[in-house]
Amino acid sequence: MRFTINSLVPLFMLLVMSSLSALAVEKEQPAMKTTIQREGDRVWLEGVTGWSVGEQESSVTAAQAAIMQALGYSTSYDYLLGVSGLAFRMQVNGFCGSSPHASCGYSCSDNSMKALPWQAKSYGANPDDAEKVKEIRQVVMASIDHGVPVQYGSEEDGVIIGYQKNGDEWICLHPYRDGGKKPFVEKEWPWGITVYTGPKETLPAPRDLQVASLRQAVTMATAQKTDGYDLGYAAWEACIANLKTLEKADEKTRAGEMQGNAWIYECLAQYRGSAARYLREIAAQYPPAAANHLRRAADLYDEMASRVLTDKEHSVVAVALYPWMLKAGEQWRPEQIQSQVERLEKALPLEKAAIGEIQQALAVIDQQP
Repeated sequence: MRFTINSLVPLFMLLVMSSLSALAVEKEQPAMKTTIQREGDRVWLEGVTGWSVGEQESSVTAAQAAIMQALGYSTSYDYLLGVSGLAFRMQVNGFCGSSPHASCGYSCSDNSMKALPWQAKSYGANPDDAEKVKEIRQVVMASIDHGVPVQYGSEEDGVIIGYQKNGDEWICLHPYRDGGKKPFVEKEWPWGITVYTGPKETLPAPRDLQVASLRQAVTMATAQKTDGYDLGYAAWEACIANLKTLEKADEKTRAGEMQGNAWIYECLAQYRGSAARYLREIAAQYPPAAANHLRRAADLYDEMASRVLTDKEHSVVAVALYPWMLKAGEQWRPEQIQSQVERLEKALPLEKAAIGEIQQALAVIDQQP
């Protein structure tokens, strides 16, 4: 067969485009950071980074980020917290510690799952169901043998990074154990596990997910109620009212609410800090007018998180104390509660102003083709 220069050009372009497509696939599926280690009956993964409660309060979101990072992706906790909408959510059910959880009330965990580059499948079983428990243990072993950590949890989530005794025991990292840094053998059967099964064939457009998160922020702020929880501005008002009631309560009543109150307050401050970082990260992708509104919202959330709810002299645990912080004979004093109330009352107008900026950003975005 005879070739001319003109006949070779289409062939050359086809080869170039094929090469570029191959490079694109490789870029979308980075090399996993995990390595499989074996010692006797013990199999575990190196290359998985845990987290502590003080670093990342939403254990569901943190586990998702940790596993994606172990698989080689740059998926960050702040981004997932933002795109899920959790960074913008405020909800309370009295002082119940479930209030900040990603899967409780107005659920945000499904939205962060949509943004992940891998597919997932969830399993759950009663610990007395021997056959189902055996099946789940085999699924976990298979995932570890492929270098993929497994998400597990009950009230809070951690990561399974290995197994021993033919899968009858799991080696895990959990934010409530040694700051998430030291592997341990988990003794408790979890409420559920999530196994990541492989890269998604297609992903939603990041812009679609981001705009949805902004709309969700506005919806949650004004919704008032969700599945038994006060939500949005109503949750702020309820939290302030509950604290004012506690100021006048007896010592035993105050002590019983310390743990839940401190956790809700800590998560609120941390979530709003993540909201600021998320908005700054995505702002440049939008028209200048919308970007300016998003950056102003970020500034408001940053002010709330670092200069109102907390400041240089007062960390979250200095404002809203945990029971373990009290010395023998000490109590959570009414004036300490009043100080927290004052900070919340000062933060609420910032919350409303930030949501207003997001609404203005959405108005600009909606005008674009």
